Amino acid sequence: MQPRAGRAISMDYYEDKKKVQSYINFTPSNDGSMLVDKLVEALPQGSRVLEIGIGPGKDFDLLARHFDVVGSDYSQEFLRLYRLRNDHAHLLHLDARTLQTDLTFDAIFSNKALIHMSRKELRGSFVRQRDVLNTEGLILHSFWYGREEQEFEGLRLIQHTEQELESMLEDYFEILDIGRHAKMSEDDSVYVLARKKN
Repeated sequence: MQPRAGRAISMDYYEDKKKVQSYINFTPSNDGSMLVDKLVEALPQGSRVLEIGIGPGKDFDLLARHFDVVGSDYSQEFLRLYRLRNDHAHLLHLDARTLQTDLTFDAIFSNKALIHMSRKELRGSFVRQRDVLNTEGLILHSFWYGREEQEFEGLRLIQHTEQELESMLEDYFEILDIGRHAKMSEDDSVYVLARKKN
């Protein structure tokens, strides 16, 4: 099935309070810990990290134990809910495609937050991420693994393979680590850790 108007439909989903609460209840509490550990190994403590798509904030909380973390989301509802329990958090309302901020970062992290973008939009996001990274800045992103594009309740869900991600990134980033990992079942996800080319 071809997605309809893609981005707008996907983002409307995360402004619906009932759907946001359902997502929060569904998300495992530790689903990003392996990814955060990889970033901790690669990046000095206290580095400034941007998380794209904080959602319920579970990975944001893990990142904040080690880094000066700035959270972002396109969903005002996710941002509102997280501020209710942590009003000191540095949060930005950002579109992952354009990242309209004057801040720069030592690393950018996301856990399944970029899966709603078309492949063209994802390439553009990677270019913009390079622009807001400091010298030798890192990215660490996770995606669903595969070659399918699906739509569920207005959400566009796009899978990626290692080869596809390498092709998208090779002009802008040096791949440091790429591989499969499990979120809901074995090898259902793929992550990539890469360093900005200068």
